[in-house]
Amino acid sequence: MKLKLYHYWRSSSSWRVRWAFALKKIECEFIKINLLDDETQSAEHLKRNPLGYVPVLEFVGLNSPYPYLAESLAIIEWADETHPHPKLLPGDALERGRIRQLSELINAGTQPIQNLNVTQHHSLDPDEQKKWNRFWIRNGLKAYEEVVVHTAKTYSTGNQITMADLALIPQCYNAARNDVSLDDFPTIKRINDAALLTEACNSSHPDRFKPK
Repeated sequence: MKLKLYHYWRSSSSWRVRWAFALKKIECEFIKINLLDDETQSAEHLKRNPLGYVPVLEFVGLNSPYPYLAESLAIIEWADETHPHPKLLPGDALERGRIRQLSELINAGTQPIQNLNVTQHHSLDPDEQKKWNRFWIRNGLKAYEEVVVHTAKTYSTGNQITMADLALIPQCYNAARNDVSLDDFPTIKRINDAALLTEACNSSHPDRFKPK
């Protein structure tokens, strides 16, 4: 079955899925959706995801009235169940629970508060928006650091990349964009440095998908 991934180059949620697919060598067609114009609110895209967000995975040819799967972690878990190597949710029930906990610290507790519609609702002043982002990024990374210091080896929960790292590293990218240093989060900084040396991380990196 052919797959189409609707994504935005700089979206951290999109990067998570591109990275998972790169690790698992899942072939798909990448369809660009621009978050900075009205494309996300088009009737066509709202059929894919009623919130208008990315990423969205389309199963082309699926006999279903809704051949789409939205939300990055849901897509990653689908990928992990259908393409099990390498596992992004390895280990026993407790380890998988910890991976999900770390993932949700970013996915639910940090990243959404920096979405453009949230920052614009908070303020139309770019300086105020950046102050808002810095506060919530630091808040989320502090919580992640306090947990991951107990679970990390090379990566967040051991010596292989998991879904938690796929959530964390794009957030580190957002931290840099908002002038938040990782120096206050040494475990996170070490994980980020290690992940950025890997082929799949680099092949899915926003810089590879930046519009020319």
